[in-house]
Amino acid sequence: MKTTGWNLIVQSPHSPRLQKICISSKAARILIAAVVFACLFTAVLALISPHFRVNDSDRARLAAENQMLKVENTNLTFKIRRLDDQVGRMEEGSQRVVTLMQTE
Repeated sequence: MKTTGWNLIVQSPHSPRLQKICISSKAARILIAAVVFACLFTAVLALISPHFRVNDSDRARLAAENQMLKVENTNLTFKIRRLDDQVGRMEEGSQRVVTLMQTE
């Protein structure tokens, strides 16, 4: 006796109801064929697609540019900290001036 299909019973963890899904053998063959075709198609695309290669001079140029940008970022960080300190001193000075003006 040949199997004409399969029954898939699914129970959700949040629901006590059972879901019964009937899959015929024809539908199963179609699903398996679709999965195999998708895998083969992906493999063919991976083989056909061009592989981008970066030569050593471009890699060295990008590494040097990356290093320059890192140095520039650290310099900007130090400048921002210095400016924040100057702004803090200016605010303290303005507070002193305001308190002197209020006391007179």
